Amino acid sequence: MAQGTFTNAWISATAKILFRGATPPSVDKFYVGLANTSSLSRASTIANFVSNELTDDGYARAQLTLSGDGSYNSSANRHELPIATTIFTAGATSWQFQTAFLLADAHPVASNAFTSESVNAATDRITIADHPWVSGDRLIFTADELATLPTGINAGTIYQVLSPATNDFAIATVGSSTPVNFQNTGSGAFHARSANGIVSIFAIEGSPITILPSRSYSYQIPIALLNTGFVSGN
Repeated sequence: MAQGTFTNAWISATAKILFRGATPPSVDKFYVGLANTSSLSRASTIANFVSNELTDDGYARAQLTLSGDGSYNSSANRHELPIATTIFTAGATSWQFQTAFLLADAHPVASNAFTSESVNAATDRITIADHPWVSGDRLIFTADELATLPTGINAGTIYQVLSPATNDFAIATVGSSTPVNFQNTGSGAFHARSANGIVSIFAIEGSPITILPSRSYSYQIPIALLNTGFVSGN
């Protein structure tokens, strides 16, 4: 596995948890995702990561479970958590990824596909049968090749689910209770992608990794927090 890097957003969130009493992420909502690009960085947002997450046949996020608290390694000046292993199994087609990332407070479902025929510009609702989202869940939307998102939805913008029913829902900008107005249905195929939580760690492989159809890939994730000593404000 390539060396992992904490994101800027995670460092800020950790500081708020440790020194300001912010709510820590739920231990049962850590999930590993796979992205198809190496262009991500510590400054990338959750929208950047999720926009590039795989959507191949059978793809699903893998839940991360740590077996214990780990221990402090005094010779290396770091706290080492138990190595976690996640397993991904490709579906009917090959998967290719180059970046793995760890989401905290994540939704287990990575994305759902839908088409322009599922967009109702009269009611401003999107139909996805038995969708997994509840009110307040965060989503971003991407258009597949040669497709165009409905006017009113901006690619890469995070929205929140509004007034969900079993098979459809509206969306609003984060913090708003006003549904986004769809001026048309767009054209082609799209993906609604879960964007709950925060990206904590990511690792970029030196070259893309391919998982062949129906084959499994085991991904080990060692996590260590290094004590580098006091850093002055200069």
